[in-house]
Amino acid sequence: MRFEPWLAELLRQSGAVTDVAVRTEAGEQKAPRPGPYGVSLRLRNGATVDLGITAESAAGDQYAQPETEVRGEPPTRLESVPAIDGAKVRVADIEEWLAALVVNSGSPELRKVSTRYSQEDPPGAIPFGLELRWHSGAKIRVNFQHAYSSGARPEAPYQCSEAI
Repeated sequence: MRFEPWLAELLRQSGAVTDVAVRTEAGEQKAPRPGPYGVSLRLRNGATVDLGITAESAAGDQYAQPETEVRGEPPTRLESVPAIDGAKVRVADIEEWLAALVVNSGSPELRKVSTRYSQEDPPGAIPFGLELRWHSGAKIRVNFQHAYSSGARPEAPYQCSEAI
C-alpha cells in the first residue's frame, strides 16, 4: 500500500519527468481495493510509460493489517545513470534509470533490485520492468505495461517499442 505513493513521489522529485499520475490514489484509501496499482509518467519528450505494480507480501503479512517496516542496509548507490530526456529514449534506459532512482533513494527498507527484465536471459513474457526485494522479505514488481511516443496510442499490454 505504501509503495505506489512512494514511487510516485520519487518520480515527481526526480525532475526528469513532466507529469506523474497515480492510478489508484492509494494514499487516500482506507483499505486496499482490487488493483491495478500503478503509476503513469510522462517524459520531457512527451512519451508516456504506464507502470503496473504487483506485490508479494512477506511471510505472515496480511493486507488487511498495517505493514511492519523492516529496515536494513540500503543497496549501494548506482553512479552510472542513463539520461532519459532525449528526443527518442530507449525503453531499456528508462528501466535502468528507474532502477537507479529507487536504489539511490537510500531507502533502508529496500534490500536490492533483483531483476531488470530487459537483462533476463532468456527473455521473459514482460520485456521491461523491475523486481525489487525488501528487507521484510516482500517483493514488488514494477511492470512496464505500456511505453509509447507522444501522439501515439498504447500497443497491447507489455508490447513496448524499443524507443519512445
